Amino acid sequence: MLFNIQRESLLAPLSQICGVVEKKGTLPVLSNVLLKLDGDTLLLTTSDLDVEMRSECAVNTESPGEVTVPAHKFLEICKALPDGSIITFSFDSGKCLITSGDSRFSLSTLSAQEFPLIDDMESYQPVSISSTDLQRMLKQTVFCMAVQDVRYFLNGLLFEVLNNKLRCVSADGHRLALAECDYVNDSGLNKQVLIPRKGVLELQKMLRDLDQQITINMGVNHIKIDIESISMTSKLIDGKFPDYESVIPLNMENNFIADREELRNALHRVAILSNEQYKGVKFKITKNKLKIIGHNPDQEQAEDTIMVQTDIQDIETAFNVNYILDATQAITEKEIQFSFKEALSSCLIKNPERLDCRLVVMPLRI
Repeated sequence: MLFNIQRESLLAPLSQICGVVEKKGTLPVLSNVLLKLDGDTLLLTTSDLDVEMRSECAVNTESPGEVTVPAHKFLEICKALPDGSIITFSFDSGKCLITSGDSRFSLSTLSAQEFPLIDDMESYQPVSISSTDLQRMLKQTVFCMAVQDVRYFLNGLLFEVLNNKLRCVSADGHRLALAECDYVNDSGLNKQVLIPRKGVLELQKMLRDLDQQITINMGVNHIKIDIESISMTSKLIDGKFPDYESVIPLNMENNFIADREELRNALHRVAILSNEQYKGVKFKITKNKLKIIGHNPDQEQAEDTIMVQTDIQDIETAFNVNYILDATQAITEKEIQFSFKEALSSCLIKNPERLDCRLVVMPLRI
């Protein structure tokens, strides 16, 4: 196996697929990247058994072959070489040699036959969506995904086709985020899939700085997305996501609207002296005023007051300040609306004029 390639032509596709590689995985081969020559095309594949990433680039092939080499070491070598370098990669008799100018690197290898590839035997249902809409929906929901929760179905993101809407929904037991966009559903497809956390994060990276129509292929056990020369296939979480619509509160009597940036700045200030463990802050709402209060076990306290639009006369509630800051990051418009039935009921956070992003946060008792 022997090929030549310019450094920049290899660095981009290699760096885009190394995010799924485990440095200390259960299988040693999962720390490697699979390199396979197909004519003058180099196919690169990484996997963690749940998410498989593939990319390709044009090379000058001298002799064909396939092998796996340590992914992160190979990437670091490519990063360390000077701009414009020509890389020569050779593999013969179990030895891998990378040369560029006066630099020489010998890497360990494992057989390509050991590398576990996802069997792509499914029939998929395609869903077309603008990459900018999908980027927005992911940004407004990924922060609510649970991390290693025993309720495994929360450790990912629900992607749903529902009538003429596409939705992304996530929850961690304390809060829920829903984002949606319009969809021309000519096929009448109604379907839900649960994408694991790592698959969602890799999809976000693939969409970065992209502005085009893309296709999401939804299968029974996998989801597949091809964007230009990068392909991601992810296993789906085998479980049922909770009935999220029943969690979104309706008919709320108490509402206030705040300037998003003003609220965000006040929260940052009060958070400095909030309890480091629970991060709880009180919201004291009176006629057109919101007082935010934070204190900690050292008897330190911070207060900040901002003007809001509300008819509430006097009510107190409390939230995890980080959850509210995440909400102000997800909703990007100038104003943000909070709605709740009573002090200890869940709070709906959204833009006052739109429903394409809704967040539900549970209150704290402090």
